[in-house]
Amino acid sequence: MRLVVLILTIGTIILYAHALAGLGGYLLGKGRPWMILYGLTGGTCTAVLALWLWKKYLLSLSDNGENDT
Repeated sequence: MRLVVLILTIGTIILYAHALAGLGGYLLGKGRPWMILYGLTGGTCTAVLALWLWKKYLLSLSDNGENDT
């Protein structure tokens, strides 16, 4: 589970970097709105999924700790 969250987090950073690269293209006169769009949507989706999985993982850890007492 932790490895999946790590991969999703790295994917989030890469996708947001793509969005910034598409936006930075406007400085050179060749902006890419499609790159911005998929970078923002993909980055946001992977970030939400990573946070949801991490919360699920933490709740499973706390459930296991309550049974030990």
